[in-house]
Amino acid sequence: MTVLPADGGVAGCRILRGPIELPLRGAPVLALHGESLRAVLNDAGRPRVVSFAVDPVTVKAPPRPERSATGVAPGLGIPCAVAEDQAYCPDAAGQIHRSTLGADADRIVASSRAGTRVAAGVLNSVHPALVYLTSNKTADGWVTEAWLAIDDAFPVRLTEGGSGATAVALGARGRSLVALTLDARAALTTVHARAIAYEQEVRLGEDVVLFVAGPSETRTRVSLALPAAGTGWALLPIAKDVRDFGMLVVRVDDPARFDEPSVWSLYPNGLDPAPIAVAIGPGRTWVARARPQSAAPTSSSELELGELSDEGVFAARDVVATRGHISDVAMASDPRGGLWVAWADSSGSWLERMQCR
Repeated sequence: MTVLPADGGVAGCRILRGPIELPLRGAPVLALHGESLRAVLNDAGRPRVVSFAVDPVTVKAPPRPERSATGVAPGLGIPCAVAEDQAYCPDAAGQIHRSTLGADADRIVASSRAGTRVAAGVLNSVHPALVYLTSNKTADGWVTEAWLAIDDAFPVRLTEGGSGATAVALGARGRSLVALTLDARAALTTVHARAIAYEQEVRLGEDVVLFVAGPSETRTRVSLALPAAGTGWALLPIAKDVRDFGMLVVRVDDPARFDEPSVWSLYPNGLDPAPIAVAIGPGRTWVARARPQSAAPTSSSELELGELSDEGVFAARDVVATRGHISDVAMASDPRGGLWVAWADSSGSWLERMQCR
């Protein structure tokens, strides 16, 4: 694969609001809804939603921490996936509950492998799509596969025969979706890209191997930064070789091509899990990532904010104050120039709104 230049420089961000304590300990998801931002947490297979106004960005007094008015309860570490007003929340057994945000009723629409994450998107602006993982027994033994369900139609297998999937991500490109599937094995790791279209029935594009890397950790997740048009990026925390670990940034063209160019942004040391979140703003691609503070084996992790250039080079902007181990990260860019960052760490689940220049 082609290796492009290294990281860019550093500039700061300003906190507009927060940190805000969220009412559940668990993995947060962020979704914009009109003039508000929704923080969605998984409450045993049901979405717990907390909404925040997207106010104009103005110069105010330094913000203060905001505690949850209702206290903090346990939540699930497996996040919900949100597509417009639809939430897909796995429960502890892997049953996926679909519900409309703001409504009380839900129903089980699929059964996934317990403990695995799901992804969701919308096709043609009207058809909600769900991607999830299941374990199936084949002639070669048990294989974890990715499946796709659109509306209430019967699910179709997203991974090709012989390929597995240990993590998934979805992004919108025009009226279609692009699915990334990570296949992490003992000897190597592959990331596949596949276009999904819907014209009275689902149409799957070619299964393209974006890159092949070495082995990865069992909790490794892949993220997708996909603007409405043009070049996208797949982001993966993984070992570069026996000594180096970092964030691998791989181009996702339209259409995706085999062995796309890539960029490394190295960390001081390895980290598992090493969550990465992305948000697309006007002409900018933002990244929030957990990384070790130092090369020491006992180093704690930090939450670093930055952005990707048009060449996929990561430029750090600031570090968000967190406490202890970071297990999950989420991001959203609002239309007023604010950048929302949510995370789960050893002290709970938190949200901040920032402005980065």
